[in-house]
Amino acid sequence: MKTLLALNGITKEYSGKKKAAVSNISFELQKGEIVTILGSSGSGKTTLLRIIAGLEIPDAGNITLDEKVINSPSIFIPPEKRNCSLVFQSYALFPNMTVKENIFFGKQSRENLEVINELITMTNIQEIQNRFPHQISGGQQQRVALVRALAINPSLLLLDEPLSHLDQDLKTKIRSELSDLFHKSETTTLIVSHDMEDAMSISDRIIIIEEGEVVQIGTPLEVYNYPTNRYSALLFGESNFIPKNMFSENCEHFFDTKSDQDVVSVRPSQFSLFNTNSSNDKLVIEGEVISVNILGDYKQVEIKRNQFILKINLPILFDVKISDFLKFVCDKEAK
Repeated sequence: MKTLLALNGITKEYSGKKKAAVSNISFELQKGEIVTILGSSGSGKTTLLRIIAGLEIPDAGNITLDEKVINSPSIFIPPEKRNCSLVFQSYALFPNMTVKENIFFGKQSRENLEVINELITMTNIQEIQNRFPHQISGGQQQRVALVRALAINPSLLLLDEPLSHLDQDLKTKIRSELSDLFHKSETTTLIVSHDMEDAMSISDRIIIIEEGEVVQIGTPLEVYNYPTNRYSALLFGESNFIPKNMFSENCEHFFDTKSDQDVVSVRPSQFSLFNTNSSNDKLVIEGEVISVNILGDYKQVEIKRNQFILKINLPILFDVKISDFLKFVCDKEAK
């Protein structure tokens, strides 16, 4: 596949801050790929997106888009001359313009009438073209903002927290729509998000940023199942950090600075009740139940085993109470 976007050693510092907002960041996007930059608030992900869009100037590093250098120590291509579109978190629709006027605002949009009409149909906003932004829902506003961004046929689409303003039910629907839209339009897309469900459901790859540095890049399943540190693991929900010496030699692990030892990240869902058919080569853990919590359609128990406590998910109908002794097998496979 062709490399569309390449970052090499991008660094940005702000006066008065002890640590760089982004530090020595390098990665590539392939043409047609959907990639999410995932990180907690203040990790530097939005700063990085603004640098790529040309709204911030990096202190060091190079950026290449469509085989053209758009940032280097001696080159800066202004935002309007970069072949990319940025959709802000607030959507930034013009309140005094109709949906149709918003969509056709870009100078190049009139040249892409056929593509725009197809996008309007794909996003199902045909019936609202004569309405103003305040007359349509948040989900519709987002679709309009996306169509406007794609109307100029950009090489790269940049999205800043695209689903953050939507409620949970609408999010689930929109995630599927976004993925279909980007793949059908073959749009190379870079998304900034702090929501692991958004990243998991939409992305081909995920780039995890911690305190301005890239700590992991991989497919959604790779970063979920095989995190490279505690921060990466916890971005995707709860996990148990079990000493590596309890597992086989080839089990994926990392050095955990909090516990000062090599550990394996095991999700609460990656355990099952032990039975006689359980594999002999997998980790078996037995312990006392010290808490039981009902979490939607499953129960989560805390098991005390010697020096540590494990969180394990069980079927909602499984009968368990505090002080029970249970035996589990770890279902996690080696990488």
